[in-house]
Amino acid sequence: MSEKREIDKIISGFNKKKIDYVLIGRQAVMLYGAPLFSYDYDFWIHPGERIAIYEFLEDDLECESSKPREMDEPLVIFTTPGGEKIDIFFSKRIVNLESEIICIEKVLSRAKRINEPGSRFYIMVPAIDDLIKLKKVSRRPKDLEDITYLEEIKKHLKF
Repeated sequence: MSEKREIDKIISGFNKKKIDYVLIGRQAVMLYGAPLFSYDYDFWIHPGERIAIYEFLEDDLECESSKPREMDEPLVIFTTPGGEKIDIFFSKRIVNLESEIICIEKVLSRAKRINEPGSRFYIMVPAIDDLIKLKKVSRRPKDLEDITYLEEIKKHLKF
């Protein structure tokens, strides 16, 4: 049996510690079935979880952070001992380029749990409409591509 990947340990730890999170970015788009690839992991977490995140990632898993835990920055990049980069966004709300206000509490309440078949492992992702809104925070070509995939996938989802 192969050793658990660092990102899987992080996600399992979030779940075990009952940290409210959603995976955002291209990794979340891929989990909806888009044929894309991404190396990085982006999580949106309520700012109230900041201390728990630092204690878990820095103290328990020995990750390095880009910002000291005392700083109240909305983006902190953690680097695992194996070199994986984990972007954590601590914000109560985000406003996209269409002036839509996206609130973490609402996104968390609608989040979808994606289970790994044959295991207890799961990951939380935003509902597809919330993920589309989040992808509209920037107009980078890859975000526009992600939106196109999500809109097509949405047509085939059963609610």
